[in-house]
Amino acid sequence: MGLRIRTDARGLAAVVLYNFCVAPGHQGRGIGSALLGAALGEAGARGAARVFTATTGGGLLFLRYGFAFGGEGGAPPAWWASLDPARGSRVLVRPLG
Repeated sequence: MGLRIRTDARGLAAVVLYNFCVAPGHQGRGIGSALLGAALGEAGARGAARVFTATTGGGLLFLRYGFAFGGEGGAPPAWWASLDPARGSRVLVRPLG
């Protein structure tokens, strides 16, 4: 998992959460929740207004933590442009504060 500060389409500080995964054999043990909780805390500490991520899956963990699908128009432009449309990635966003 990594966090990177970016400027979103509105010119505000945003964090992009990337490479977020828990190995299949370790899922369902609270590891993803702990990681995501720590990531959201760090994003807030870095002064981000929103957190963006992308998934090719259902995104259920993100949805439980207040993320919503959409936000492509507000996402950091360089990050959004780097997503491979052939992979079927969907953007999720969560406001902070």
